[in-house]
Amino acid sequence: MIDLKLIAGLHAPEEAERRASAAEIAECDDPAALTILLAQLGKERSRAVKEAILRGISGLKPAGANAAIVALLRDDDPFVRAEASAILQHRVGAEVESWDSLVSLLRSSDQGLRKFAIEILGQATITLPDPFYAEALKDEDTNVVICVIERIGSARRTSLAGAVLALALGEGHPHAHPMLLCSCLDALALIGTVDTLARLRERFTEAIEVPNLFLPAFLKLLGLTAGPEGMDEICRAISARGVVFFQPAVDALTRLTTRHRLDRLSSSSEETLCGLLSADLDGQSHFHLVRLLGHFSQSERVALALLPGLHSPDALLRLLTVQSLARAADPGVDVALRSMPANEADPETREELKDLLGRRLDWNSHPNSSPG
Repeated sequence: MIDLKLIAGLHAPEEAERRASAAEIAECDDPAALTILLAQLGKERSRAVKEAILRGISGLKPAGANAAIVALLRDDDPFVRAEASAILQHRVGAEVESWDSLVSLLRSSDQGLRKFAIEILGQATITLPDPFYAEALKDEDTNVVICVIERIGSARRTSLAGAVLALALGEGHPHAHPMLLCSCLDALALIGTVDTLARLRERFTEAIEVPNLFLPAFLKLLGLTAGPEGMDEICRAISARGVVFFQPAVDALTRLTTRHRLDRLSSSSEETLCGLLSADLDGQSHFHLVRLLGHFSQSERVALALLPGLHSPDALLRLLTVQSLARAADPGVDVALRSMPANEADPETREELKDLLGRRLDWNSHPNSSPG
């Protein structure tokens, strides 16, 4: 039984007292707490008290709690709607009663409610069937469809890659929108396959043709699904667009290198990537590029392009350069490594350099051995 003084406290003139009463009522082990708090929420004008009530409701687990919270998604107050959505997204990870009331929102005439339902159900531990998503992809509102596509991508629903691909190719939705295509490419980068990339070629023959808005997602898809030939394609895009899309491009190149265990670049790709070492890159981008080129330092051109980093004022860049030259076979690398100051200030770089020089001495002492 809830103390009548607590119920009366919900109507006190002092905001602090109303908040305290709401918190205490929520802690009562009484099914009536939900009804009382919901009734007060509809009357309350203070944002702080509303927040306290909603926080209290979020911890309640009586029968019907989820349905009541779902109903709050229809509230006139945007704050209440947003908080109700957040509460439901947190609750879907636990064992809860039927989500029928939430699923029913997908048939609402209010696109905002349909979007809420997709966002919340997308977090659920229950597995929603493909027909559920397939039907939601036909929603007349672009924002709802984008929300559905994002959920399909984050859930890695490979069985729905074809449906998302159809939208990316301009099929199946009456209102094509740039952000719709962008979300499709983002999702396909997560769930796409080689076949997906092949079909997208119907719209974009190669990366250099992809508009700027969609290029980061397309590059990611290349990194995850393209063959070794994707290295040259990405480098051509870098040459055409400059360093604007450097980070997604290098990420994609690194993925391709790792996936296919590449240790050789074409002459044109070598020229592009080595040229970037002298470009105006931020520190983080420069580090990523040096790491990437380390896979290809058996090439004389790549090794020579990396060498200036040994004398950088940046200790981390010096360390990364030493590590990236581990595969270099060019004799000039020995000279450059030994030309580094014997009193190298950074202890980690000093230790890495000592270890690498020791290994190179072993290689040079045994003609039949190799750095690889």
